[in-house]
Amino acid sequence: ELLVGQSLSIRTVAGMMLVAFLWAICFPFIVVGLPDAPPLLFAALRALLAGLCLILIAVGKGRRISFSPRRFLMLTVIGFSYTGMGLGGMFLGAGKLGPGLATVLANAQPLFAAVLALFIFREVVTGRVFAGLIVGFIGVVVLATPEMEFGNARFTGAVYVLVGAIGTAFGNVLLKYQAGSDDIYWSMGIQLVIGSAFLAIASVGLGEGMAIDWTWSFSSAIFVLAIPATALMVVLWYSLLASAPLNSLNSFTFLTPVFGLVIGILLFGETFSFVEIIGIGITIMGLVIVVKAPRQPAGASEVREQMTVAGRPY
Repeated sequence: ELLVGQSLSIRTVAGMMLVAFLWAICFPFIVVGLPDAPPLLFAALRALLAGLCLILIAVGKGRRISFSPRRFLMLTVIGFSYTGMGLGGMFLGAGKLGPGLATVLANAQPLFAAVLALFIFREVVTGRVFAGLIVGFIGVVVLATPEMEFGNARFTGAVYVLVGAIGTAFGNVLLKYQAGSDDIYWSMGIQLVIGSAFLAIASVGLGEGMAIDWTWSFSSAIFVLAIPATALMVVLWYSLLASAPLNSLNSFTFLTPVFGLVIGILLFGETFSFVEIIGIGITIMGLVIVVKAPRQPAGASEVREQMTVAGRPY
């Protein structure tokens, strides 16, 4: 069994803070670009451009592609869940919810991933890490409270975002299974391209049409979403998954709504309410609980190494 509870390195903490920030800028830029393109087509373009970027990097670095049918099937499932469901839910939900609430709901995925990791990887969640996850999620809920207004459109948007969160969680668990076994650029590039194909098929199936207005705002949005917020983010995430427990990494995603609020203040002139300030404090408290969790005993580390076969943790 894998023990999830060791303290994380400064490098890992810095990497996850960057991932959380890149995730936080997604919904604002999605909202900027949605008036100029159908949501699923917009999402497909984002995934396609990001995937091609990673594949070009792989070719430029002289990386060779060598995938067995089993691994290609795994990348296909990841492309469907992590990219297809994850981005599809984000883009469909962003058009019906405010960026703040959408970001908060998307951060339910660590809880889904924790349950999946428990059954798939037999990861043992220590009491302290579990407490940190719960406290962090409570903070996210408190942050969402001021925007909780239920209506048909908002309910539909919430369902889209939560389904996307489930897809992202499942994809994250599969990424943990793949981490360290294949070339990062080829693996992530291929799954993004495959995911873009699923999104394009869904777009055609729903009759969205192919009309895109290539304004400066849309062009800027698609660039930011495809390159730093997707290509860079998934490479960082994939690399971190190979060296740290999934549940501990997921705890950092609770920082995403905090970063979202900061972006709102600096770029959109938003102000904080008293409840939001409390939510920020609770969220950071949950993060600190997880990051400061005691190191795992040496025996647990040895067990983890023994359970790694051909670079793949079992």
